[in-house]
Amino acid sequence: MKKAPTCISKKSLRPGSVVFGPNRETTKNIQIYSRVFRCRKDGFDFMGQIRIDVQCVKFGLEVFNAKYFDSFDASKNRVLESLEKLLLRKLISEKKMPVTLRESIRVYLSENKFKGESLLKVETIDDLEINLKEMFDQLNVEYFGNKIKGNIEWGKIVNKKNLTSFRFGSYDPGKQLIRVHPRLQQSFVPRSVLELTIYHEMCHQWAPMKRKKGMWVVHHAEFKEKERCYRFYKEARSWEKENWKKLMEPSRVDSAKDNVGTPALATETFKIKTLAG
Repeated sequence: MKKAPTCISKKSLRPGSVVFGPNRETTKNIQIYSRVFRCRKDGFDFMGQIRIDVQCVKFGLEVFNAKYFDSFDASKNRVLESLEKLLLRKLISEKKMPVTLRESIRVYLSENKFKGESLLKVETIDDLEINLKEMFDQLNVEYFGNKIKGNIEWGKIVNKKNLTSFRFGSYDPGKQLIRVHPRLQQSFVPRSVLELTIYHEMCHQWAPMKRKKGMWVVHHAEFKEKERCYRFYKEARSWEKENWKKLMEPSRVDSAKDNVGTPALATETFKIKTLAG
């Protein structure tokens, strides 16, 4: 039997994972702001640039390789619109963004094609193509100077009834391996929560445990200071405290979204093996 053709909705159009190049130093009287970015889609990297005319509030977006658009069952204009929205929201989230430029972006997002959408909308797993290695690499460059070594994968599925708690992630220093709990694949989980989980485990290598008064301390002052450097630390921790009960409920991940080691999940309870913490 033939399957009915799939309708590609606007919501399902995912531009890919975006990483910006270094932010050039800007002045208060900046007129044109430009930023190079790298976008990974279907395992390939595509370079592009976004330009912003601050005074006229005009935006220009270019992807240097036209093959990028072959990855979508949508028009080029729709792809650019989706990519532009992603880029602008990421720019707004940067702490060093000049106030005038930030406000220009906010005005554009609220008064033009994205009118009615919340500028503070939480980016969830449902909006993303999850690739743990890409997230690891991005965090490594941004926060650790690309000095963290090791691999990352989803944790194993282990059936266990009456689960009362679970660990979001774990780090094995011997193998230099990070494992992330499969429950964080659920569509309602914010990207920041998944990123903080990965970032937390990377901090274990950056700030190894110390021996104090005859005891080994894992989360010591240096570790905690580094962990709080993650730009959405407070938001992610707040979400965790408010939604841990929801994470404990029986879950179902509709589809595997990571192309490396992604487990297929069913409606049951999961737990990863305890490693280094």
